[in-house]
Amino acid sequence: RNFDGLRAFILSYGVWAPLTSIALMTMQSVLPLVPGIVITIANAWIFGWQYGALYSWLGALAGAVLDFGIARWFGRPVIERLVPKTLLDTADRFCRRNAVFAVLFTRLTPFIPFKVISYGAGLTSMSLPQFVLATGIGQTLPIILYSYLCLQLARNMRWTIGVTLLLLVLAFGVYYFRNNIESAFFTAKNRRN
Repeated sequence: RNFDGLRAFILSYGVWAPLTSIALMTMQSVLPLVPGIVITIANAWIFGWQYGALYSWLGALAGAVLDFGIARWFGRPVIERLVPKTLLDTADRFCRRNAVFAVLFTRLTPFIPFKVISYGAGLTSMSLPQFVLATGIGQTLPIILYSYLCLQLARNMRWTIGVTLLLLVLAFGVYYFRNNIESAFFTAKNRRN
């Protein structure tokens, strides 16, 4: 919670500060020494909310892919040995139909830990491209919100409330059109196969 220390650490890398920030965000996914929200806020403070959000988004996505990969390569074989094949097949069929929306929606909720979603998705039959797309889209709104609000809240309350309401409308739009969005994901996947 020492923003000054974190800020000084990141800035000590000079021109490499953005890559340092992305690497910190990626590493915190596996080794949670500093909470991701703290790095997101520090990034907004150091680089401005736009670049701070971008660096946080890139690092969070890389960390999510890393967690997904760990679960897929190490956890899935364990699950296959422990869970009866019929139950696993049923779960995989469910995931093929619902995993994209589930990941997308849970990324929009602040109540479910980021790692739990990534590790959980890695244990399913969800493809990596589907996971990356759903995570990339789903984490965009929260990261922009955290970056912007934490930097701007004290400056202009009316503008902050307006942007927050707009982002909430967008989130509800994604929820309302979730079937169309999910259908588009599966259509794109089927065209490749």
